[in-house]
Amino acid sequence: MEYTAASELESELLYFEAHRAELVERARGKYALVKNDALIGILDDQTRAIRAGYERFGNEPFFVKEISEVDLPLIISSSFIARAQPFSVAGDASRG
Repeated sequence: MEYTAASELESELLYFEAHRAELVERARGKYALVKNDALIGILDDQTRAIRAGYERFGNEPFFVKEISEVDLPLIISSSFIARAQPFSVAGDASRG
């Protein structure tokens, strides 16, 4: 089996998704700390949730996620990437 971070945290993600509605009712906007198939805690902010995970599990993987009805996409842009890889259109004769 090929290692990926996603496969390592699959049981945590499945747990979160299975309990999302209940978590939203209970603690919308807070952060869930999940390990394996168990909710370890609900914390007020992401930093506290991550800190609690490291204190309890050390360097073992754990799952922290904001409790919300839907996931909003995270958009990251970088002007460095845009400059490093110029845009070109195949077959565009106007672009030398």
